[in-house]
Amino acid sequence: MGKSVALVVFALCISSALARHVQDNNPVFHIEGKVYCDPCQFEFESRLSKPLSGVKVTLECRKPDTGDRTFTLDGVTESTGHYTLTVEGDHQDEICAVKTEVNQHKHCNVPMNTSDSDRIVLTKNDGVSSSLRFVNPLGFKTNDVDQECFKVYKELELDHLNN
Repeated sequence: MGKSVALVVFALCISSALARHVQDNNPVFHIEGKVYCDPCQFEFESRLSKPLSGVKVTLECRKPDTGDRTFTLDGVTESTGHYTLTVEGDHQDEICAVKTEVNQHKHCNVPMNTSDSDRIVLTKNDGVSSSLRFVNPLGFKTNDVDQECFKVYKELELDHLNN
């Protein structure tokens, strides 16, 4: 009886280890991020920033030595400006980034210089145990600065930059 229990425990351990090995070789990552409108042209979020819905985002992975594209996945923001992308597979030896595409919001469609894309690591071999990955907020700005932005500018004590 003792040998059969030990044999069953051993078999469970082996099958569990094999299943984990298969899962680690084909991990699934869940990428979350958001896209916003910057009416102040700060190129960072402020209290006046608004979410942008219906904006296309693209995840691209490329080989670092040649720049050849190895993977592409598109998504679209929800009404809250958030998006989720699900990626299967490990991309350890690639440079991956999420970028915004031109959006249909005529009031806020000027691409930002500093936050139109963000790199993301898609491998289990980086010490991060979670499969959830967060992208820094990406955004667009308006052509004209909203009048309320001058109050925010002072609140953030950015007025010393003009002196």
